[in-house]
Amino acid sequence: MNALAPTPGAPDPRLERALAFHRAGAVGEAAALYEAVLESRPDDVDALHLLGVARRAQGRRHEAAELVRRALRLAPGLADTWYNLGNIETDLGNEAAAAEAFERAVGLRPSEATFWFALGCARARLGCAERAIDAYRRALAVDPEHLAARHNLANQLFELGDDRAAASELRAVAERAPDLAEAHYNLARALLRSGDYTTGFAEYVWRWRVAAFPDRERWPELPVWQGEPLSGRTLLVQAEQGYGDTIQFVRLLPMVASLGPRVRLEVPARLVRLLSGVDGAEAVLPIGPSPPEADLRIPLLDLPHRLGLTLGSIPRAVPYLRAESARIRQWRERLGRDGRLLVAMCWRGNPAAPIDRGRSLPSPEPLAAALDHPAVRRLALTEPGVHPLEPIEGGSGWKLAGVEPTVEHPGPELDAGPDGFVDSAALLELADLVVTTDTAIAHLAGALARPTWLLLPRSADWRWLRERTDSPWYPTMRLFRQTTAGDWEAPLAAVASALDQLRAERQVLKG
Repeated sequence: MNALAPTPGAPDPRLERALAFHRAGAVGEAAALYEAVLESRPDDVDALHLLGVARRAQGRRHEAAELVRRALRLAPGLADTWYNLGNIETDLGNEAAAAEAFERAVGLRPSEATFWFALGCARARLGCAERAIDAYRRALAVDPEHLAARHNLANQLFELGDDRAAASELRAVAERAPDLAEAHYNLARALLRSGDYTTGFAEYVWRWRVAAFPDRERWPELPVWQGEPLSGRTLLVQAEQGYGDTIQFVRLLPMVASLGPRVRLEVPARLVRLLSGVDGAEAVLPIGPSPPEADLRIPLLDLPHRLGLTLGSIPRAVPYLRAESARIRQWRERLGRDGRLLVAMCWRGNPAAPIDRGRSLPSPEPLAAALDHPAVRRLALTEPGVHPLEPIEGGSGWKLAGVEPTVEHPGPELDAGPDGFVDSAALLELADLVVTTDTAIAHLAGALARPTWLLLPRSADWRWLRERTDSPWYPTMRLFRQTTAGDWEAPLAAVASALDQLRAERQVLKG
C-alpha cells in the first residue's frame, strides 16, 4: 500500500493530472509528468515523493528510495512520505531502515492504524516479537476491526509461546473472517501445541486452503474419506509435507486398518524402501504421475482428525519401523567398535527449507563441543552436502572438515541412490545415543525406539507440545528446549551434563 496524496497547499497543476494517471494505474504517464515538474522545480517535495512511489511500482526500487529520501530531507515532517519510504526499504530487504521509517510515520501520525501495522510487520521481520506485539496492539487500539493486525498479533504471541492468547485472537479473526484459511490453520497450530488435539486437528484441515502452505493435495478426483464406513473398500493414505511428518504419522495406519479397509500408502519414492512392510499398509507405493487404484483417499495428517486422536490415544508402541539387518551388519563391520559411547548427531536439516530457520544449529561445532569427551565417539548423520567432508588422517573413513573435536561421518555414500534413510536407520540402530535438532532423523530415531535427545527452539513445532521434557509420540525421546529464543547455550549445556550422567551410569553398570 502507498499513500498517494500531495502535501497541503497549492501544488503544480501538472501534479493533479499526474495523480489522476497514477490512481488510474497509468504509472508510466504519471512518472513522465512528475519528471516534467522536477525539471523546472527540482526541489518540489510532492513530485519527488510521488515519482519515488511510481518508481517503486515500476520495480526501480533503489531509485525510488533515493527520490523519497530527497523529499524527506526537504520536508521531514511528512508522515505519508515516511510510510512510503518504509515500504520501499521493505522491498529492498532493509528491515531496520524500514522499521525506522515506519517509526517516524507513527510518531507524526499516531492515529493511523496502517502505520502501526506496517511497523509491527517490520519489527516481526527483525525478530523483535514483543515490540511487534506492541505495534499491532496500538493498531488495534486505533482500529479494533483491523483483522490483519489481529492475525499478526496472534502469530507473534504464538512465537513467544503464549498459545492460549494466540488462540483467543485467532478465534476472533476466524469469527470475523470465517473463510480466512490462514487464521484457521494458525489456530490449529496453537491448539495442537497446547495439547487440544480434538479441535486442533479439526482446524488443521484448513491447511490445504493456505496459499503459502508448502504442499498441495494430490488426486482431487478421488473422494476424500469423511469418516464413513470403510469395510471392504480401498483407502489411499497420502504422505504429505516432509519426510519427518510421514515417519511420525505412519504409526496410525494400524488404527485405520482396523476399520476394515485395504490401506495403500502413497509416499515419496525415497521412502518406499524404508516404509515397506510397515504395519497397517497392504502396499507402499511411490508417488507417481497418476492416482493409484482406490475408492477413497485421505492425506496422512488428516488421519488424527478422522480417528478422533487425543494425547491419551496416541499409539505408543515402538519400534514401528525397523532397519534392514544386512545394512546393520554392513555398517557394524565398517565402523567397528572401540569401547567408546557412539553418539549419532545431527545439527540441521535441509538448509534450503524455510521451515529449518530457527530450529537448527548454525554449525556442528557447538553440538560437537557439548559431546566432547575421550569416552565419546561422535558420528554425524547429515546429508553429505550439508557440511564439507574430508578423509580421516592416518585412518579410514570420513569426518566433518575443519570441525574440532572430531566428528566422523559415514561418507558420501550415506543414503545415496534412490532409497532414503536405509543407511541412517542402520546407523541409528548401532548408536548408543542420538542427539539431534528437529529433523527427520529425530522422527526416524524415535520410530526405531532409539535413545534420543532432541534439541528444540524456544518456539518449537506444535508436535512437541509446550514445556514438556518428554514426548507422547516417542517414549524413548528426551527434549532439551531453549529458554531464550535463538540461544542454544542452555540446552547444549544440559545435553553435556546429561551425557556426563549417562557415562557415569554406564561405568557403574560395567563395574
